[in-house]
Amino acid sequence: MAPMSDQADAARARLRDALALHAAERIDDALAAAASALALDPTLGAAEAYIGNTLVTRQRAFPEGIAALERATLLSPDDPGIWFTLGWCQEYAANAIARPKGRTRTREDARGLDAAALYQAARRSMLRARSLNPEQGLLGDIEDILDVIAKETGEPWDTEQEGSDAAPAA
Repeated sequence: MAPMSDQADAARARLRDALALHAAERIDDALAAAASALALDPTLGAAEAYIGNTLVTRQRAFPEGIAALERATLLSPDDPGIWFTLGWCQEYAANAIARPKGRTRTREDARGLDAAALYQAARRSMLRARSLNPEQGLLGDIEDILDVIAKETGEPWDTEQEGSDAAPAA
């Protein structure tokens, strides 16, 4: 068996392959490459986050994608980018469920998810991302999504909730 650092390096290389495949619009192959990265290094939160984001945004597999992103936050609890991605995907799914825009698949995509609960989870995820002192550009994106969620729910975001370490549940 290869030393752990060799496996971690190989896993990161597989994740880079996944991103290149994604850019080439080979989404199924990209997901497989990211899964193989996780098989090599089960602690690679970035691979789990890629899988989750892609499942939500490209395949509309909302429950599976959000679950993968929640696992990514457990693997990389101090990464504001992963928390942002989870929150963004929760908001994306909530919006798709609340406003299906004529898509007949949206009910299938949701499989038991509730838009209101997803908006609340997205708020918690974004507040967690914000509490991790992200770089300025990401901070602006986080606050923009918090504003979108506040407008949708009628509840202004409250910075007192920022310190929560609990993983959000969808």
